[in-house]
Amino acid sequence: GMVHIKNGPGYSPQQTLDYAMQDVERLQVGGIDGLLFENWGREYDRSYITTNEVLQISSVLRAATEITKLPFGINVLPLDLNADNRLAASYGAKFVHIDTFVDAVKTDYKNGFVIRPNANTIRLVLEPYALMVNIQTKHYRTLPHNKKLETSARQAVEADADAVVVTGMLTGKKPSKIKIERVRRVVEDNFPIWQGSGADEFNVAETCQLVDGIIIGTSLKKDGITENPVDLDR
Repeated sequence: GMVHIKNGPGYSPQQTLDYAMQDVERLQVGGIDGLLFENWGREYDRSYITTNEVLQISSVLRAATEITKLPFGINVLPLDLNADNRLAASYGAKFVHIDTFVDAVKTDYKNGFVIRPNANTIRLVLEPYALMVNIQTKHYRTLPHNKKLETSARQAVEADADAVVVTGMLTGKKPSKIKIERVRRVVEDNFPIWQGSGADEFNVAETCQLVDGIIIGTSLKKDGITENPVDLDR
């Protein structure tokens, strides 16, 4: 279950903390199996975040570990490996989730900067943690444009990812069944494939036949809007 840490404009540090803790409590009561904490709602012109943002995420994780024993992971957007490592080590994260691992991507932030990840460096920095990696992911344009999904999947496995995450084009949009099946055909049968967006009450039964796990956020929010709080009824 996603915990979006709303650290963008318009939120005070206390509001950010309160909103995150409300979502943690509701996800836990609702029976979720684990949590994924992600900074959300801010524009970036580089891949790393500020010290103040790291401290804000840290305050959320510290408070969360006091009210839940659920396993959790971290994804510091856009791709701040040092922050991921520091936070995971400090608060006992079981995994790190990253938006790109083997794909050069152009971001959808206003200035559209390019991230060219080095998979070997990423794996080295995040060596203590299970590494869940998106391939040809939402909110980014894969470079070059003609790179095949199957190529990305193979590269991720060869670079020692622990799971690949298949997403739709945008937050809340599910990947096609065909997209998931294409990835499954090129990795070993027992290699974990997760769906990273778009799961809801209408498609989750079918989705569970295709993947080993689901990251779910938007469809658990009030009115199905990502920025809203978790809705316990959903």
